[in-house]
Formats: sequence, structure tokens, C-alpha cells
Amino acid sequence: MSGAPVDVATLINGCLLVIAADALALYREGADLRDPLGNGLIRSAVMPEICHMAAAGGFVQEYRAGYVGLANDLVLLIGLNDVRLFLNKQDALRNMNEQLRLSLEY
Repeated sequence: MSGAPVDVATLINGCLLVIAADALALYREGADLRDPLGNGLIRSAVMPEICHMAAAGGFVQEYRAGYVGLANDLVLLIGLNDVRLFLNKQDALRNMNEQLRLSLEY
């Protein structure tokens, strides 16, 4: 592991969504997070630069059902098939200006 701060959310299917300052990653299970070879990594995606967050105080600020409020007013919407990143609540509510999409299929 790089030692960079992350927040980890366990999804309903048992996979782990790892949220870093500049990326999202999906892992099969907790033990996979410590594997230096990346076994268990399903997929990852780098956030656009406009979405990079400061690590102070953690990234996840609020969580309700499939809604995750992140630092810097960013929002993740977690659906059955994917995770979508938006710049703010208004964009997420209107499903506009999606910044990143990470598939949950494996």
C-alpha cells in the first residue's frame, strides 16, 4: 500500500469501494487491500483533477442508502451497476455533469 489516506465502504454485494483523494477502486474483500500485487482489485479509476480532494478529516462526510457526500461537496451515487461521481448535490439530483463512472460488475 502506498500509505495514502483512504476511506473504505463495504457495498451490499460484499465488495469494498476505496475512496482516495484522486481515485476510486473496487476490491473483492478486505484482505485484498494489503496485497502488494493488487490481486483482488476489480477495477479502479482516476478522478478528473477538478474532483481531487484534500485528505484532512477523511473523504466521506455523509452516507445514506446509495448517496455518499464527500469532501469538497462532491457526491457519489451508488447504484446496483455502478458508482457515479458528481461535483455537487444539485448535479447528482439532476443526473447532470457526471464526472466519473465506475462499474460494479465483476
